[in-house]
Amino acid sequence: MNKKSISLIAISIIILVLLAIFGSKNYLLLSFIFLALTIGIYFLKFEHSHKNSREIVFIAIICALAVGGRVLFASLPSVKPELFILIMGAIVSGPETGFLMGTIIALTSNMYFGQGAWTPWQMFALGIIGLVSGLMSSKFMQRWVLTVWGFVSGFIMGWIMDIYYIIGFVNPITWKSVGISIAGSFYFDLIHAVFTAVLLLLVGKRWIKMFNNYKEKYNLFIKKE
Repeated sequence: MNKKSISLIAISIIILVLLAIFGSKNYLLLSFIFLALTIGIYFLKFEHSHKNSREIVFIAIICALAVGGRVLFASLPSVKPELFILIMGAIVSGPETGFLMGTIIALTSNMYFGQGAWTPWQMFALGIIGLVSGLMSSKFMQRWVLTVWGFVSGFIMGWIMDIYYIIGFVNPITWKSVGISIAGSFYFDLIHAVFTAVLLLLVGKRWIKMFNNYKEKYNLFIKKE
């Protein structure tokens, strides 16, 4: 994990701490500060690049697909393909890009679902999943590893949102109340995890190949020292 990835995680934690300190009324401002800082760190690597516009197009396509998929399945709780699409895009493009796409997907899709104090937490959750996915190799990824990671990511998303719920709404916070909160979301997290894992099992490798073809054709996301 490089310095940019560590910086993105550090900024995320600081934003969430500020949200807890100043209250939920500042959620929208902190959400956009979160995104602005994430974009700022991400675009530092384009200082001497002449192909960043094509990479931005790729990012926009992934985010649009993920947001569209989430909205399309809005009537089905926890049956959302945004994790599947984010994981595929991040594996091909790298950890920093994956984190950026995760934050954009969360903030943008909530323009439809509704913004709230949960938005920065969703940005963090999807950002972390995108970052970890980006650390994986797109060329040597085995199907079973991809499937297991998709399943685990569904629970990671749920557990991070459980932390938001516990901090904001559970009083007093005890082992019992924490356990009840986590148990209450288990069914929805399980559905999300299974749905993501099944998509990755069935068509994950195909999507990776498709995205890699685009990456190689336009020589995108080349690591710079």
